[in-house]
Amino acid sequence: MSLSNNVLTTLLVFSIIVSIFGTWTVLSYMDSDLLTGKATDTATTTLTVTGIASCTATDNTISFGTMERSTSNDSVIVGDYITVENDGNSQINISVYATGELWDDVTYQAPSSYWQIKCNNSESGTCNTTYANIPAVDGNLVSIDLDSADSTDLLTVAVNVTVPSDEVSGSKSGTLTFSCIAD
Repeated sequence: MSLSNNVLTTLLVFSIIVSIFGTWTVLSYMDSDLLTGKATDTATTTLTVTGIASCTATDNTISFGTMERSTSNDSVIVGDYITVENDGNSQINISVYATGELWDDVTYQAPSSYWQIKCNNSESGTCNTTYANIPAVDGNLVSIDLDSADSTDLLTVAVNVTVPSDEVSGSKSGTLTFSCIAD
């Protein structure tokens, strides 16, 4: 008995479909523990994150308004502070110094009792809460170990000014530079 090529082709295609369906059915219901040759092992990934010491004065202006000679004003009384944020990812120590003088007469320029700062509040670490003369060079530590986590990364600094008795009239502006160094 002889079979035609069409019948043989149909039987071959039908056999392939049944074979594929059968294999898929068996594999989908097979318990994974029955597979042999399965191996399990672990691996370790390591890396080092670079520490960055960075800070930003997010609120960096205190306005004392108009003052007379020989009068003092404290930013605590005004309710205005300089806010410094640790925006790096390391604990930092913060120091501050004058890089632009507030008074015209060199007798009263930093460091002098006519321009002082203190730490008003720190969300972490410790800070100097007593007024001290602003130094003319970096070195006066304001805060120690200010954290980098968002909930503990802010420092507020208060400023106290006393207008010298012989200061010339006019607008006054001094610049403070905050230096942030990783622990």
